[in-house]
Amino acid sequence: MTSLPPYQRLAVAKMLEIDDLVWAASHGAPPLQSDPVAAMLGLVPDASFRLDSTAFTQLCSRQGVKPTALAARLQSRGWKVEAADLFRWRTSVASDVSPALIRVIGEELGVSPDDLIAPPAAQRAVLDTVAERVTATKRFSDLVQRFALAQRISPSMANTMLRTRMLATVQRGDEPEVEQMLESLEVLVRAHESD
Repeated sequence: MTSLPPYQRLAVAKMLEIDDLVWAASHGAPPLQSDPVAAMLGLVPDASFRLDSTAFTQLCSRQGVKPTALAARLQSRGWKVEAADLFRWRTSVASDVSPALIRVIGEELGVSPDDLIAPPAAQRAVLDTVAERVTATKRFSDLVQRFALAQRISPSMANTMLRTRMLATVQRGDEPEVEQMLESLEVLVRAHESD
């Protein structure tokens, strides 16, 4: 390579860098939702084992634990959560909370994880059905690509993040429509594109 002129060395170096990125992208970990090891460890959110917003709120109040304090305790244990996440979990469907995190929240509150779990509900089925219809659309695929570019992440990671955000932002009791969810995601993606 030293025998090449400087402009060709630069071009070869850039191609090698791109080759490394392509190799890394094809050999990385699978998306969280389809990672069997993550599922075994309880790191993948599970619709049959989800945080009950009402029970979570009541137990925090009963134990006198503020969301900011609980967020700090969870962060000290290595969990990437913010106080805003805990406030959201108290008021809306908490579909993005993994079984492992529910277990740790239970430990921090001094209760069994079973005390924090929502009973299976028809609402969950409605949300999953709408989410499946949303993710099957061309518009969702386009949003995933745009979000991946804006965030500089893989499309599969962008898909997982958008699906999780979509389910997490639905208010309890609402029955969202496909267009409503797509429009919300559009606003989110546009905000990230303008950053």
